Amino acid sequence: MPHPLRHASAVVACQVFLALVVSTFAASQTVSLSTNSLNFGNQTINTPSTAQAVTVTNTGTATLNISSTSVAGVERLDFAPLSNKCGKTLGAGKNCNIWATFTPQAVGARSATIQIVDNAPGSPQVVTLSGTGTAPIATWSVPNLNFGSQTVGVPSTAQGVTLTNTGNGTLTINSIAAVGDYSQTNSCSAPLAPNGSCSVNVTFTPTATWARMGTIVVTSNAIAPPLFLSGMGFSGGSVGASSQKLTFASQVVGSSSGPQAVTLTNTGSAPAAIESITVSGDYTQTNTCGAVLSANCAINVTFTPSWSGTRSGEVVVHFTDPPMLEVIALTGTGQAPNTTVAISPRQLSLTPTQTEQFQATIGGVSSTNVTWGVDGIAGGNSTVGTITTSGLYTPPSAPGTHTVTAISTANALETASVPVFVTNNSGVFTQHNDSGRTGQNLNETVLSAANVNKTQFGKLARFPVDGYVYAQPLYVANVNIPNQGTHNVVYVATEGDSVFAIDADNATLLWQTNFLTGSVTTIPASDLAQAGGGNLVPQIGITSTPVIDPNLNAIFVVAATKEHQSGSGYQWIQRLHGLDLATGAEIPNSPAVIQGSVPGSGSGSSGGKISFNALLENQRPGLLLLDSVIYITWGSQNDQNPFHGWVMGYNESTMQPVALYNTTPNSREGGIWQGGSGAAADANGNIYVATSNGIFDANLGGTDYADSFLRLSTAGGTLAVADYFSPYNQGIMGVDNLDLGSGGVLVLPPGQPGPNPDLLVGGGKTATIYLMNCNSMGGYGPGSDNVVQELVDALDVPATEVGVRGAPAYWNGQLYFAGVGDVVKDFELSNGLLSTSPLATSPTKNFYPGATPTVSSNGSTNGVVWTLETDGYAKSNSAILHAYDAANVGDELYNSKMNPTRDSAAGAVKFTVPTVVNGKVFVPTQTELDFYGLLP
Repeated sequence: MPHPLRHASAVVACQVFLALVVSTFAASQTVSLSTNSLNFGNQTINTPSTAQAVTVTNTGTATLNISSTSVAGVERLDFAPLSNKCGKTLGAGKNCNIWATFTPQAVGARSATIQIVDNAPGSPQVVTLSGTGTAPIATWSVPNLNFGSQTVGVPSTAQGVTLTNTGNGTLTINSIAAVGDYSQTNSCSAPLAPNGSCSVNVTFTPTATWARMGTIVVTSNAIAPPLFLSGMGFSGGSVGASSQKLTFASQVVGSSSGPQAVTLTNTGSAPAAIESITVSGDYTQTNTCGAVLSANCAINVTFTPSWSGTRSGEVVVHFTDPPMLEVIALTGTGQAPNTTVAISPRQLSLTPTQTEQFQATIGGVSSTNVTWGVDGIAGGNSTVGTITTSGLYTPPSAPGTHTVTAISTANALETASVPVFVTNNSGVFTQHNDSGRTGQNLNETVLSAANVNKTQFGKLARFPVDGYVYAQPLYVANVNIPNQGTHNVVYVATEGDSVFAIDADNATLLWQTNFLTGSVTTIPASDLAQAGGGNLVPQIGITSTPVIDPNLNAIFVVAATKEHQSGSGYQWIQRLHGLDLATGAEIPNSPAVIQGSVPGSGSGSSGGKISFNALLENQRPGLLLLDSVIYITWGSQNDQNPFHGWVMGYNESTMQPVALYNTTPNSREGGIWQGGSGAAADANGNIYVATSNGIFDANLGGTDYADSFLRLSTAGGTLAVADYFSPYNQGIMGVDNLDLGSGGVLVLPPGQPGPNPDLLVGGGKTATIYLMNCNSMGGYGPGSDNVVQELVDALDVPATEVGVRGAPAYWNGQLYFAGVGDVVKDFELSNGLLSTSPLATSPTKNFYPGATPTVSSNGSTNGVVWTLETDGYAKSNSAILHAYDAANVGDELYNSKMNPTRDSAAGAVKFTVPTVVNGKVFVPTQTELDFYGLLP
């Protein structure tokens, strides 16, 4: 018989156990959903559907706590916001409804999910949402009409265009209206069934001179894109020249001819405005024309050959009315002096810290029986430069052109003279020459249309490197290298993870810093095979253009490496390095490992955060130095997900991160690559970038900015979107891989004439040029673009190779574009607007990947436009250097194919930009840095 106390104890234990079971059962929560999916069927875009509900039932015995209810997924905004009737708690046995509405943002299948986070098993509870966006779609037969030049007040001939309903619903047109100096008539009164069409005829009647922009706007039950209209109003002036060519007789080198005259006559009904009159080559001009030509005026041209042989040039008269450019060809022959005295070298350029030893010959024999002078002054002086009795020339500190002369001591009539160009540009410190990315060098006193030709200009030297050079070479004058003296230095970064400091005048190595060791290598292109492959071959090291701070005496560069980590295999790392300009040593606190994360639910997120991916993020755009912060931007490795657009800022002294921004934190892509063009900055500390394909929802209150131009504020040490512009057709851009961000952003010099003194310009794969107001960029409109000016399809490109890769260049009120498959085009900027058609075009095309032009000039004179032809990059064919007269790009001055034996460059690298500074042109290639300049 059991002990009674033991028996009682067992009963109590059993009761406690049962109580615990009952208690646990009572505390449980279970959830039942009336459906796991809601399908809204077909719905007209931008029109809300009837709401549908999912019923949530608490089938448990305890209160259900609901933490959050939200819509998730890339297309979540098509189904948001939810109408949540459940609140934060739901009692046992109770139910409630969550209502969803479908408002499709685009045509086609759309999907998302409802996420219900609660304390029940299986949380979050998920309901799939789906639907199909349908709509009539209004489509124009052409995206734009260009009417060319038309006299102010006189109607043009009408141009016709067809409007077609390419959608799957009936198109009901409420109105068609012309905006600007345009009028229209149409046959579009009846609704258009799918595939139906009607016609619109447009007439242009300019009310003022210069660019006149307009649109045809359709109001209907569909989102109808505007038809863009452009034309040039002109005053009625009609200008012609009395001669299209002037020919000069042979002239002794260094002596001047008598003047020859050309008469400009205005035979039109109104005065013609003259923007400028320029002359190139060995010619000078004076004129009586003034700013406005009412009747006629004279241009007097003088020939002073600087070299023997045929000497070409041109007078370019630049009007704001047609013919826009009047070009008068100039030709003459330089005759070598009849003397037994000669000087070597025959031409050269120097910076103030350099010297040059001249040699004289008499009758072809080296001789010291000469006296030396500079600009007619025996021995020279501090203003023109001094020269010793042995011919050692020391230049002055100021830039300029001088003449060194040797006179025979036996016969003072026997002399020889050579030109000497003195230049003192302190350097090129950043990609495309400045933080606005204008590409202009206004301090080039050596190279001009007079001496950039196959006779006087060519390849001087080469320096071999250890990898492809995507980065633009940078240059610093007068660097004091320890134990090596003072040098002009060109800095080159390679995919071999090296930075080279090379003497810019004699192509010798000063120092090299390499970031690799036995366990640290560049990233092999094959490592990207796991993500579908990459487009940088055969290795990834340093891809972007570094940036130099001459005040800190440092160059900053981002290097990518693959490193073996003990116990954890290989890792891919990107670092920001700061190197001393004189030694190549790391500066204090350098390097910094690049890393960071932002809150977000987008592609590649984990735990509510998106972290920087050092393998898949391609650091292609040039670095930006702004207010002591190095700003770095990223795109993708050949569109391999997951990736995003990133902007990070690192303090240049502490090398610590100070700012971080992600373009698509809650979706995907939106990379910043810009064909290698760096992020731009204005004088107010704002940063401008262009993003590429991905998700855009900023117009709906989201935070994702694909296919947009962004103005990022740096106020308070943070990066935030202060303004943006995204084209009305950005959705189509993404579908058709027409990245807006394939091209960079150019911030024009401040104080532009007209109503918008602060302007920026850019373009992408659609071949459209956008001119924007920095202070009011335009945002997004589903059927129109609120920008200063939009030149649709202004860049003629093949359908399969489109738009801009890189950036345009600006100089002297002109913008130069070199689109894919297109010629170099020069658009004039006047009173804050671009000419609707180019003033001039080059005789040569730029096939894929196009080119980023750069301009050298001496202020507003002697402009030369430079491009690199790199379409042979895939087969390692030569890069080809081109030079055009900036006043008339129809005049090609030089290309490196003119004398290929002497001038051919090494294998081309796509998206590269030449550097022009102090009389030299530096061309990056696959295997070497090539040096071009005046031939000695």
